[in-house]
Amino acid sequence: MRGEIWLSLAAVVLAGGAAQAQEVGEAAAASLYGPSKADVAAAPSNDEVMAAWPAKAAARRTEGSAVARCTAAPSGVLSDCQVMLQRPEGAGFGEALLALAPKYRMKPAAEADRPAGTEVVISASWPAADTPPDWRVQPKPGDFATTATPAISHGHLAGRAVMNCLLGKLGTTHQCVVVYQNPPGKGFGTMLLRFAPYLKLKPALVAGKPVVYGVNIPMNFGPPVANLTY
Repeated sequence: MRGEIWLSLAAVVLAGGAAQAQEVGEAAAASLYGPSKADVAAAPSNDEVMAAWPAKAAARRTEGSAVARCTAAPSGVLSDCQVMLQRPEGAGFGEALLALAPKYRMKPAAEADRPAGTEVVISASWPAADTPPDWRVQPKPGDFATTATPAISHGHLAGRAVMNCLLGKLGTTHQCVVVYQNPPGKGFGTMLLRFAPYLKLKPALVAGKPVVYGVNIPMNFGPPVANLTY
C-alpha cells in the first residue's frame, strides 16, 4: 500500500550550456517556491524578467537562468537572497535574478505560521520559451512507490521538495539536484530524486525548435502508511 503523493506543475532551470527557467505548462518565466504554493503572492512578469536580461547575454541571445535561496518574513517580503545556481556561470544571470528579487513576495502570515527566516527559493530564465515544457504524461497519486527514509518513517512526516533537472530536447530528465526541502534534512529530496528517471515531459520550444532546458519539479508528500512506502 502506498502513501499519498502529489506532484505539482513546476518551474524549469537548465543544468548546463544554455539555461532557462519556466513554469511547466505555463508561460511565466519566474517562479517562487516555499512551504506551500498557495502562499505565493507575486513574482516578476515575463516583461520584467526580459527587461532584466543581462545586456551582453541579450545582445548575443544567450539563454540563461538562475536560482537563489531567500528568507521570507511574516510580512511576505523576501531578504538575504543568495545565488545557489546560475547557468551559464559568469554571464550575469545570478545578478539579474537578485535585481528581480524585490518583485517576489509571499502572502502575509502570522509569525506562528511563518517564522522569521523561513527559507524560500526563487528562479527566473531568459528568454521565456515560446512553448514552455509540459507534461507528456502528468503524474498522479499512486504512480510511484519508494521506501521512506528513516527520519520520515520514524516521525510519520509529510513534506515538500523541489528538484532541478536538465531537460533534453527529447524531454528526458537528468542531472537532477535538490534545491528545496521542507522540512529540511529529513530525506524528502532524496525520495524525489528517485522519481526523476520516470517523469515524462515535452521539451521547451523557442522559435518552434526544441531546446535544452531544465525543470524545477516540486512534489508534496503525505505521511507514509504502514509499510513505509510512497
